[in-house]
Amino acid sequence: MHILMYHRLGGLPGPMSIPLITFTAQMRLLAEGPYRALTVADLHQAVRAGHLPGRNAVLITFDDGYLDTITDALPVLDACGLPAAMAVCGGYLSPDTLPRRTPHSSQHFADAAQVLRWRDSGRDVAAHSYTHPALPPLSDAALAWQTAVDHEVLTGVLGEPPALFAYPYGAHDERVREVVARLYPMALATDERHAPNAGRPHVLPRVQVSPHWDLEAFRAALATEADPRTAQHAATQAGHRRIEGP
Repeated sequence: MHILMYHRLGGLPGPMSIPLITFTAQMRLLAEGPYRALTVADLHQAVRAGHLPGRNAVLITFDDGYLDTITDALPVLDACGLPAAMAVCGGYLSPDTLPRRTPHSSQHFADAAQVLRWRDSGRDVAAHSYTHPALPPLSDAALAWQTAVDHEVLTGVLGEPPALFAYPYGAHDERVREVVARLYPMALATDERHAPNAGRPHVLPRVQVSPHWDLEAFRAALATEADPRTAQHAATQAGHRRIEGP
């Protein structure tokens, strides 16, 4: 299976913003092709069973809780009938707790009501720490606070605790994983050299979707059965072949 990672939509400068037309084509491919889009509950059930789904299974994820995940991505997902998960920071859900400046490319985030709109549409919400620091450098007290307060806030908003955590910046170490595992049965990493494995539920790697991929490159990434780096390499090679021609 593959866990796809998106951040922003709209084709803005930078490696983490996907043009809306590109994203729409990708979602249509997932809806119409031989793929099975998973919910977080599907993934959790597979982890507990000890065996993840095969190559055509896909979990769609969005990081940081940007407002355009609600305004732009959600209508596309609705039109295609696809589930997805959005990882949000508890401190970003209210203007009273939103930091004056965050480390993100946009300062426009979904608030608690919009996150509930996402959840009520049938999509999943994941935790992403309270204010998105890199977790490994934090003291024990700060690490505990970032994860526990985020868990408390999201549980209060959703009425139940999330089952999934996404490490900010994909950064984790053994201490971070142990703390996260006390609160969440699964966690998402980034840019790992191994494929998703049910035996490692707190290091589930994701494929970061590139704004430079056309649909054939996206399809090539999904066709691999290996780790995310291999999937990204397959997509890059597919793009080069289309540029160079036969």
